[in-house]
Amino acid sequence: MKPIHTLDLLYHDLEGAAASHVVNTDDGPVLVESGPMVTLPTLREQLLIHDVDPASIVAVILTHIHLDHAGAAGWFAERGAEVYVHPFGARHLVDPAKLNASARRIYGDDLDVLFGELHACPADRVHEVADGETVRIGGVDFTAIETPGHARHHHAWMVDLDGLRQCFTGDVAGMRIPGSNFPTLPLAPPEFDRDAWVASIDRLDALDFDRLHLTHFGHVDDPGRHLARVRDRVLRESDLVARLLRDDHLDDAARRSAYRHWLEEDAEGEGVPADRFRAFVNNGLLDMNFGGVRRWLGMRGRA
Repeated sequence: MKPIHTLDLLYHDLEGAAASHVVNTDDGPVLVESGPMVTLPTLREQLLIHDVDPASIVAVILTHIHLDHAGAAGWFAERGAEVYVHPFGARHLVDPAKLNASARRIYGDDLDVLFGELHACPADRVHEVADGETVRIGGVDFTAIETPGHARHHHAWMVDLDGLRQCFTGDVAGMRIPGSNFPTLPLAPPEFDRDAWVASIDRLDALDFDRLHLTHFGHVDDPGRHLARVRDRVLRESDLVARLLRDDHLDDAARRSAYRHWLEEDAEGEGVPADRFRAFVNNGLLDMNFGGVRRWLGMRGRA
């Protein structure tokens, strides 16, 4: 038995907002997702609670290099962990200056509170993994599944453990408000691509997983139903945001208000308490999604 432990990073002091996962292998513990630098103290505490010395992590497997997923990877790499990532993301882990500068332009000083900068990894610890390639660590096989749509440099990772075919989905299977089955989406610029995202969902669905592990947040034991809900939301939500962007009678505040109202109605219809919804769907997420869809439309001449 090599169980998967989900560690709540208490991101922004919210339970169920972001996770790292520990997989115990014969060679030592493997961390799937490092989380951002701002939650590293919490992650280290959670590891110790599960009797894992943070310095004993032998590998960090990343779904992609966005700051909330990979920001702290360098801390573990400096202590001997090998880091496995999509080929498009590897160079940014070694030299994160460009990525950090871009984030600083967007968030300003708030970056230090929201995420922290990505911590650089020693070059000899970073390993590019191609689509379909398997990384074998201590008797556990982690197989990369290229799943663009949220980001071009995105892998989901398949493992067979405890008699179950399981998948660490990163952001391709969306996010989920805790205590509900209601999915939310990070339609992030600059790489949101609706067609690629739907194709990635279809690819995961065809693999007939028994369980999904969402970074945001928790495990899903009905993958087909969950993926169908996320597929539907990617299509409907991007259509809604595109319509709002094309409406020249609306300013940004009115667009955001209309978007929030649409989401709140959907969430209320599925029994999500209003205060819980507001805690997990803030204006930052909505503005990010407007930016992602706007860029996607522009790159395809659809604006």
